[in-house]
Amino acid sequence: MDIVFAEDIRKGLTAEHKYIPDRQYYDDRGSVYFQELMATPDYYVTSSELEIFKTYKSELCRYFSDQTQAVNIIEFGAGDALKTKILLSECHRHITTRYFAIDFSKKYLSDMEVDFAKHMPQIDLHTINADYFDALKTIPRHKSTKNIIFFIGSSLGGLLDTEFSDFFRRITKLMTKGDLLFLGLDLKKMPETLYKAYHHTCKNWCSYLLQRINNELGGNFNLKNFEYYTTYNPEDGKFKWFFISKKPQRIHIQALNLTVDVEEGEPIYIGQSKKFSIREINATANTYDFEIVNYFFDKNRYFANVIMEKR
Repeated sequence: MDIVFAEDIRKGLTAEHKYIPDRQYYDDRGSVYFQELMATPDYYVTSSELEIFKTYKSELCRYFSDQTQAVNIIEFGAGDALKTKILLSECHRHITTRYFAIDFSKKYLSDMEVDFAKHMPQIDLHTINADYFDALKTIPRHKSTKNIIFFIGSSLGGLLDTEFSDFFRRITKLMTKGDLLFLGLDLKKMPETLYKAYHHTCKNWCSYLLQRINNELGGNFNLKNFEYYTTYNPEDGKFKWFFISKKPQRIHIQALNLTVDVEEGEPIYIGQSKKFSIREINATANTYDFEIVNYFFDKNRYFANVIMEKR
């Protein structure tokens, strides 16, 4: 039994407002669902960020390599490194580049090791299967090396408000003046575009979380008893996923020796994807002692990659 998964489920389903932590999407099977999601035509996030990387790879690497002899590119939630490989190849041509790929999925990391050995042996790859911040503490640091922390693919938008502030508080303490934070942020846009990108395309991925509870923890979730529901709030920019109970029901999870009553109409929060305004991004940087170095946008201005420097 995956202890972290089990404790996440216990904590989430016994909370006043029931939820399932969305980091549990990213086990091996969940990662496959995510790859399928990225390949759907309406899911613009991956293609938009790929466009930015391909268009601005030289300029990005000039910023990364400025005033340093070597860089550690440290990626939180590295996945298959599809986009990051574009920048690694470019940066390696100009400066000593070490890549530290951190991910919850062991499959992603093992597949990456095979892929890099075959196609990118010139890259100094280190894979780490651990919590992001625990992993960051273990990475050796030299005075001549700049750390560049990647958190791309709109991952920051999946954090709840408390997690968002905690992320910046913790990362600020672990960064040195001159280090860079490289973020991928989905921008606010018309709701129709968001529903096309996220509603139907994410249903299987969300459903997988309930199936995983059944399969790994002996749960008795019946998907027919829940309605899949999504909503977008244009004021706070949050697109959210829920499963809403169609009737009163009792959920038992054998491995946790846990029974949970769910009322008719009661939601179980599955996750969110926050959309940002430029004003919000600038304010966040200022609050947590970062300076905006530059923004990079795709042609539709759907997505932004932003470089922030630790003051």
